[in-house]
Amino acid sequence: MKILQGVDLVKVKRIEEIYSKYSKKFLTKIFSNKEVLQINCNKKNKLNKIAGKFAAKEAVAKAIGTGFSEGITFKSIEILNQRNGRPTIKLKGKAKRKLQNLVSSSISITDEDGYVISVATFLVD
Repeated sequence: MKILQGVDLVKVKRIEEIYSKYSKKFLTKIFSNKEVLQINCNKKNKLNKIAGKFAAKEAVAKAIGTGFSEGITFKSIEILNQRNGRPTIKLKGKAKRKLQNLVSSSISITDEDGYVISVATFLVD
């Protein structure tokens, strides 16, 4: 068994600037339809939700060990929240193939004072 981990820190203000410039175009380039629905459901903390999912995708790409290269894209990684708010990771395409022997995964996202941090952990056989 091997543990793979990745971490990412995002300044919410940076996401706010990108979102105010590109809005829907930014969301559809980075996030799946399901992720966009979850982001749009949370009007109160929308920018933190965008930054959190963005940081989570970055953390996952780092944990995989490739970053966003070798065919792994933002849309290869889906971060969805369960009804209780707990985030989960769904890998698609080349990201899924990179971790064929995946036993379990977890993602943690937290925000404070204009920053969001995410930690991704994979257990592979």
